[in-house]
Amino acid sequence: MTWKSYAAASGATVLAGWLASTPPVDVVENRHVAQSRTSRAAAVSPSSDIVEQATRLQARIRRETAYVRPQRNPFQFEAPRPAAETRATIVEPLPIDLSVPEIHTAPSVTLAGVAEDSLQSGVERTAILSSPTGVLVVRIGDEVLGQYRVAAIEETAVELLSLTDGSTLRLSLAR
Repeated sequence: MTWKSYAAASGATVLAGWLASTPPVDVVENRHVAQSRTSRAAAVSPSSDIVEQATRLQARIRRETAYVRPQRNPFQFEAPRPAAETRATIVEPLPIDLSVPEIHTAPSVTLAGVAEDSLQSGVERTAILSSPTGVLVVRIGDEVLGQYRVAAIEETAVELLSLTDGSTLRLSLAR
């Protein structure tokens, strides 16, 4: 097919669709429809419809009840109490103890690893500790968090000596 045949086929299709969609015009029938519409409009006057609607609305307004205060307040979590039950009560505050108790808890320090250096004099070990302040690399004699001193470093454990009471805390590698 060429472009001319495409154009002819398209034009024929459009023409057929237009003719099929247009309703047939019957002059006598249209006059009958127009006359029935005018007779209905004359039978119902707009003023009678407005009066009818106004009386219906006035009757509806008269039937409404008076305002009643709601039983609950949506902004309160408790149910309202009657006025007789509402009494002011005096509550005396409890004494507050402001002294700080001494709590001996183990520090939140864990042994992350042990490093060894081979020297001529022997093996020197360094402990790698994990604390809330970060990673600490310590040797024997170093202070840890201002509370402990490193007493001994073994292959899988570290002994920390408390500076306050002299107790020993042993940290070992988790396996």
